[in-house]
Amino acid sequence: MVDYRGLLDVVRRHVERQGVRCAVNSGKPASEKAIAATEAKLKVRLPAELREFYRTVADGYAMFWQADPNDAGQPFSGLQVPKLSSLAGLYSGWRGMALYSPEQAEAYGFPYTKDPALAKHTAARQWHWLPVIEQGNGDLICLDLSAPDGPVVFHKHDWLDGGSGDDGHPLAPGWRAFLAGWGSVCFQLPAGLYWPSCFRPGGGVAWDGEQFRGPFRMAGLAEPHAAADRGLISE
Repeated sequence: MVDYRGLLDVVRRHVERQGVRCAVNSGKPASEKAIAATEAKLKVRLPAELREFYRTVADGYAMFWQADPNDAGQPFSGLQVPKLSSLAGLYSGWRGMALYSPEQAEAYGFPYTKDPALAKHTAARQWHWLPVIEQGNGDLICLDLSAPDGPVVFHKHDWLDGGSGDDGHPLAPGWRAFLAGWGSVCFQLPAGLYWPSCFRPGGGVAWDGEQFRGPFRMAGLAEPHAAADRGLISE
């Protein structure tokens, strides 16, 4: 499996080889007791891969780099994994403010979606999502807790405003695969700062697409053989 610390270090060194300063803000690894306390507060068990990240990397981690501080149009990174305390607050706010109960969904009816019945189903699915990474416009990268491996899905903040009624584009089968994929482009944000512009039809992200620019990419990093070549595979 991909080693989180190794992955993050490989990305940092690749960015710095381009002559770009890479700033890392990392807390200490979380204890099992702290993770369990957060789970008790959330009343859910975190997916194993996310638990491992907090336990082996840090209770809160951010990597920031900017290709050219004087040109906002140049690539820059966006990896910010919240502390457990912030994760709990994000989850609580999500469930308390953004979601519709079955009664609320039925009463509202989602009139501005193309398929209100689908929207009601989507609203029910969202109760199983755990927001992990916030985007500046209100979009969220979430883990779907309804599946054991915690697939990573994307929440569009305006999904019920003129859309199909669907939400939760699948980004990766789990947290590890998502970080490996995003790490292959050094955690840079899409060029247009709009994640849906790089989605693959039916699921996944076009990490090799034009939205993610060189030289801040490492071809094939998300593939097991490439990770092994870089010493990122652990038992």
